[in-house]
Amino acid sequence: MDVTMPKWGMTMQTATLAEWYVSVGDRVAEGQPLARVESDKVDVDVEAPGAGVVADLLVQPGEDADVGEVIARISEGADELGPS
Repeated sequence: MDVTMPKWGMTMQTATLAEWYVSVGDRVAEGQPLARVESDKVDVDVEAPGAGVVADLLVQPGEDADVGEVIARISEGADELGPS
C-alpha cells in the first residue's frame, strides 16, 4: 500500500520530509507514526495506513514532496520488499 504526502491546509502544495521513524524491513501497525513532515505552518507525523512491512522509502529526509505524492510503500508480506 502506498503512503502519500497528506494535505493539512487548503493552500498546502508541498512539505518537507524531516525524519523517518522506520527503516525498510520494519514491521508497522496501522496508525503507527512513520515519519515527521514539516510545512510552512505545521510539523506533523505521517501514520501507516495499514499494517505490514516497510518495503520502500521513496523520499529522503530534507527532500520536499508534493501533496499526494507517494513517499513510502508498505507491503503485506516480506516477499514484496524493495523498489517497485
